[in-house]
Amino acid sequence: MSAFCGLRRRLRHVPNFHPLGENWQHIVNAAPPPGVTTPAHPAQHMADAGSPRPHGCLCKTAVALWMPLLLGLFSTQAAAVEHLDLATAYRLAATQDPGITVARARLEADTAGVDIAYSRLLPAVGFTASLGRSRTETEYPGSLRPGVTNDYESRNLALTARQPLYRPVDRAGLAKAEEQAGASAHVLRLVQADLLKRVARAYAQVLTAQAQRDVASNEVERLGTVLRQAERGFTAGAATRTDIEDARARRDIAAAALVRAEGELVRAREALQIVIGAATAPQTLRPFVTVEPLAQHVLALPLERWQEQALTRNPEVMALRAHVRAAEEEVRRQRAQHLPTLDLVASRRHSRNDAETTIGQQYDTTGIALQFNLPLYAGGGIDASVRAALAAKSEAEGRLDARRRELRQTITQGYHGVRYGLAQWQALAQAERSAEQALIGARKGLEAGTRNTVDVLNAEQDLARTRASRIDIAYQTLVALIEVLTAAEEGVDAVLERLQ
Repeated sequence: MSAFCGLRRRLRHVPNFHPLGENWQHIVNAAPPPGVTTPAHPAQHMADAGSPRPHGCLCKTAVALWMPLLLGLFSTQAAAVEHLDLATAYRLAATQDPGITVARARLEADTAGVDIAYSRLLPAVGFTASLGRSRTETEYPGSLRPGVTNDYESRNLALTARQPLYRPVDRAGLAKAEEQAGASAHVLRLVQADLLKRVARAYAQVLTAQAQRDVASNEVERLGTVLRQAERGFTAGAATRTDIEDARARRDIAAAALVRAEGELVRAREALQIVIGAATAPQTLRPFVTVEPLAQHVLALPLERWQEQALTRNPEVMALRAHVRAAEEEVRRQRAQHLPTLDLVASRRHSRNDAETTIGQQYDTTGIALQFNLPLYAGGGIDASVRAALAAKSEAEGRLDARRRELRQTITQGYHGVRYGLAQWQALAQAERSAEQALIGARKGLEAGTRNTVDVLNAEQDLARTRASRIDIAYQTLVALIEVLTAAEEGVDAVLERLQ
């Protein structure tokens, strides 16, 4: 563990290497306490790289040999996705998400179904032709007259046009196909919103894990400084062996917490990589806006307004409504099978059929007619089809009602999560400022001799716990915000604009 921490301290002084991210500052919007060293900008590392401090366990020659290789590895990882923001992550995920592929294919199929249904109401034109040849052999039994063989030709051409005038079944079928296509379009929006929700959650989890890792790393550095101060105090006779052991124990506990935070960060990055289908290197994720303006945007409207927007804009609700209308059209289509149909039929025929008595005759016929068809009895199948369609309509209405109730509950939970999350976030912000002042007071008391090392350690630990709690509340509030926005905002682009 000490070797691992030593290596991290050495990497901090290598040009262009920035081991600790600053994304947690964007999430919790809080500055580090006075007197606490925070990671500098990479440009500052470049400025300070000319005079690195000496280290004991790793020689300068080894650093000079291995650092270009390590930096090359990190540069290769960062090149995978440069400056990844939420919109880019969503676009990467959308290009390879199977759910979107399926929804788009379903939309294309249902759109083609509209064209198919509409074609049944358009004129239909057909052409038929036949050409034949026949032979007739004539004999005269009992007569000296010789037999006769005749060859005849037959030719028939017909052009027929049919225009439906009254087809209630096909009219209802067209309306149903249009509603199904509309439902598929809303389902595609729903799949996109669900994907954005998954990407945003994974994205926020990475930012939160990075922030927790940074807090844990700073805690290790701070406790390491306290340990060195205790060792110097023990040498000078101002501290005891117990102070050293206490500081070392807390430093080791913080180092274990850092390892755990590193593992959480790796898991969060892998989860985001699975969702978007691309690797994410350290320090390439751009943060969200801070929690407070997002929460204020949500809380600016009353809960009832967000529920109303969700019931009118939510793509799943809109898709279920379209399914209900499609079920109603199916009922109308099944009932229309009892109704008559009326078509306008026009034809032009040319025929020539030579025979024994009609040699060399041909006929050209033009006709126009109204064709009427009235179903009389279908064995009870139409009535059964109507009952089945009515049952399907009731099922669709039940699903719509159930989803409305679920959506109201989701919006209510998310809205209250934003409200109380913001309140906790603000309270922890004040607690963090108080912990910073307590830490400053403990350090000054240690210098004045009124406080001991344990008091400083306790103040350090209180500040770290408060900061970690604030990061957790920020993430929970972001999840609630994403839930409300994806359920009530109109379109993925609007949600992305809000989150960025």
